[in-house]
Formats: sequence, C-alpha cells, structure tokens
Amino acid sequence: MYLGEWVKLTRFEHAVMLAFAVLIAETIALGALPPPTLIIALSLLIPVFSEMGSFALNDYMDMETDKLNKKNRPLVKGTIKPKTALYFSLLALAISTALAYFVGVLAFIIALAFNAVAILYNWKLKDLPLAGNAYIALTMAIPFIFGNFVVSIALSPVVLILAVLGFVAGLAREIVKSAQDMEGDIKARNSKTLPVVIGRKRALAVALGLYLSFIPLTAVPFAMGLDAAPLQLAFIGAADGLILATCYLVARRPKESYKFARDASLAAFMLGMVGIFLAVL
Repeated sequence: MYLGEWVKLTRFEHAVMLAFAVLIAETIALGALPPPTLIIALSLLIPVFSEMGSFALNDYMDMETDKLNKKNRPLVKGTIKPKTALYFSLLALAISTALAYFVGVLAFIIALAFNAVAILYNWKLKDLPLAGNAYIALTMAIPFIFGNFVVSIALSPVVLILAVLGFVAGLAREIVKSAQDMEGDIKARNSKTLPVVIGRKRALAVALGLYLSFIPLTAVPFAMGLDAAPLQLAFIGAADGLILATCYLVARRPKESYKFARDASLAAFMLGMVGIFLAVL
C-alpha cells in the first residue's frame, strides 16, 4: 500500500511519539492539560513535520547503505522516487520551522537549530563516532524542553529528567543501530561510527551501560513528587522490563539483539511516557 510506504519512509510512529512528548512537557509545565488553542496545536505539529522531514532525508542520503543493510526500504524498492523523498523532506523541514515562528522565539530557535542540524547529520555527522548517535538521542530529548518552553520559560525539573531519559534511551538505541549497520556503513559511506572505531563488542557494552542506567532514572520523576499510583507504576514497570530484556540479549546474544533492542527500547520509552503522563494528569 502506497500510504504504508510513506509511513515507513517517515517512521511516522516516531513523529507521534515526539508530539506526545511535547504534550507531556506542556502538561507538566502548566500543571494541567494545555487548552486547545492554535499555539498548542502548532506546537504538536512542529515535531511531526521535523521528524518526517529528517527521516525522509535520511533515507534519501542513505540509499547506497540501505541497499546493503535494509533492502526493504521504500527508496531501495522503488515504491517512492528518491527525488520525491528529497523534495518532501525539505518541504517538511521548512514547514516545521515556519510553524515554530508563530509559536514563539524560543520555539523558533529550537526548531530552526534542530532542522538545520538534521541536514548536517544526514550529510556528515552520522559518519562520525558518537556525534550522529548523540544528535538522534537529542531529538528524543528536545521535544520535552521544547514543550516546556512553549508554555513557560521556567524549565521544570521533571521535564529535565524526562529529557535525560529520552537522551539515554535514544543514545543506547542508536549505538545498537550503528552496530547492526556497521558493515554497510563502511562499504557505502566509509563511516567512522563508534562500532567501527572501538569495535562492535565494546560499542554494545557502552549501549548496555546506557540501558542499565535508564532503569533507575525512571524512578526519579516519582521521587520528585509525581503520583506513584499502581497504574502509572505498571507502565513504568513494563518499560523497565523491556529494557532488562534488551540488556539480557545485548549481553548474551548480541547478534540476535539488534532488531529487538531497537523495537523494545522505543516501546519502553513510549510506555514510560504513558506512565508519566497519567501521573501528571
């Protein structure tokens, strides 16, 4: 289905997750659900367009790598034309930046900076050790900061902790992804990613340490006063359980861990966000 190919190209599930992160931060900063205003609606659309543009550009720039690593990608299969993906990506990034202009100065600066770095990432940063991984990790952290600044210039400590959680989960996930794509990255782009520089085994050990640090960090927002009701804790527990399962596979069966680690860490982060959102309502 053609629409399904666009969902795959843009990784739309990531866009929904980032918009949800913005909403959570706005709720925390305000102490209640934000009102259904135009500004709030725009603030949720900004990360959606930014994410879609970034991932479409990623697939365009990574076509040669994907021919080796991921032959089911839409551009590799030919279900979406490369130039179409390129034009869409630039349009989406421009829309994201333009919408941020109407939200506020801080929102505009954040959107402009991250959309510019998205282009830099796809061109060069992703080939450098940790730099590209750190950028993607920041894209999982910055929606919380962005959402906070949409409604308040005072940064909530709880929002800051959530941003740290997003960064840690994102960095671990991206290092695992780099380990999975190592051979293709070397052949197609001559990349010097972390696994290339220090070896796949050591890179996965770094990812394992990050995953393990994620678990105690999930308790911090509740230690700071969020409502620790059973339902909220059930979501947090499920998230931690997925991370523990990921840690086991990374440590004991690294070659089998790649896809599970990527999917499970994303699901764990989403479950954790639901638990936090319920706690702040």
